[in-house]
Amino acid sequence: MEVVYYLDEGLEICPVKEYLENLLPNNPERRVRLLAQIDQKVEFIMENPGREASFIGTLHGHNFLEIQNGKDESKVIRILYSIHNGKIVLLNAFEKPNKYDTNKVKKMVEKHYLVTDTYLVKFKKNPNSYEIYK
Repeated sequence: MEVVYYLDEGLEICPVKEYLENLLPNNPERRVRLLAQIDQKVEFIMENPGREASFIGTLHGHNFLEIQNGKDESKVIRILYSIHNGKIVLLNAFEKPNKYDTNKVKKMVEKHYLVTDTYLVKFKKNPNSYEIYK
């Protein structure tokens, strides 16, 4: 199964790729470790599509899943993805607090989910709008 970055042709960016490229620019050692952890999780999904794992989350009311990866003690990186036409499509990425209960954070998270819903619809309409994951 091939892994790809969703490409938003209107914005001319791949949201996940851009997020990963800008991750911890002032801490290259930590950045390399986090990217390696994320890559291992993506490889697991690629080699075991549909298999459950502790770092894969399902989202009620949405047609995508999330890869969860700790950034530090208080934040978790979320990479939202979907499987479509034999491809694992990395749609969006963001950080959220490890634990939260405020409406402000809940609204921020839901906003990311709604944007990702839009990305998935756009991808399904134009399944060639992607870049290969490296």
